[in-house]
Amino acid sequence: MSKQQKSKLDQFAERLDEWFGVEKKTIAQVQEQLRLDGCSVSSGRLSEWWTAREKVLNTRQILGDITSGAEHCREIDSAFAKNPAPHLETVIKVFKVLIMQLATKGTAEPEFLKLADQLSRTAIEFISGQTKAAFKERELTIEEQKFAESKKDEQTKALEFCLEEAKKFSAVQELFRAAFAALKKAKAK
Repeated sequence: MSKQQKSKLDQFAERLDEWFGVEKKTIAQVQEQLRLDGCSVSSGRLSEWWTAREKVLNTRQILGDITSGAEHCREIDSAFAKNPAPHLETVIKVFKVLIMQLATKGTAEPEFLKLADQLSRTAIEFISGQTKAAFKERELTIEEQKFAESKKDEQTKALEFCLEEAKKFSAVQELFRAAFAALKKAKAK
């Protein structure tokens, strides 16, 4: 960023900020006011000066916003150190507020609309990712349950087969009775 050269308009900077920024005066109106104050300047030079000044003011505003945002981040980090992280719904609500703030500022600066759009897309991608992960987790749980049920069915069928076969052999029936008695005794302890 190149350094701006001194101008005779610099001494009127605060008043020019007021006239152009707050009062929304035209170049001709400001030029006339300056002439009454003893400063003669061309409309082209006045326009150039104000364009450069707006860039400086916007840069200061953006840097101030960044500084403020950094302070908010520190406050949030401090709060998270003391309290648990918020639920996803809370984060989404904060994103909505930020998006609305950026969109509101975007009416004056198109760059803020771009930021709001990018933040919206980021929020949507995050929520989509969370939803997909939750869906995959549910699918995995269902598959695990199905597998467990299939194993249980196989074990049940095997046990029923053994019991049917045991009826043919009295010695095997006695072994089963002894095993079930031992299990019952172990559970009672």
